[in-house]
Amino acid sequence: MLKQEKRITTRAQVRWPVTMFTPQEKVEGEIENISSKGAFVSCKDLPPLEDDFGMVIKAPDHKTMNLNGKIVWSTVVESGEGDSQFGIGVLFTRIAADDSQFLHSMSVKK
Repeated sequence: MLKQEKRITTRAQVRWPVTMFTPQEKVEGEIENISSKGAFVSCKDLPPLEDDFGMVIKAPDHKTMNLNGKIVWSTVVESGEGDSQFGIGVLFTRIAADDSQFLHSMSVKK
């Protein structure tokens, strides 16, 4: 049975550093794909699943983006070196209009 795609926006494939700030800790990660609504992030540590958290995204040739997100799903991903990392689906809960427009323009480029 094929998995049904639930996303309503397409994703741009990227490799952007991201820092996620929770009340307990700072978690470093890398965004692998992104849209104006959310992102897939790989990271060594897992932010708390129940809370919104701040995110700082550093996209090349664009200003640093500060937004909020929450984890909507997570999984464990094996790396090529045998290390385990987390893969998390993040839904953006607060994003500036200009950042949303920039991410939308990224996801429609082919």
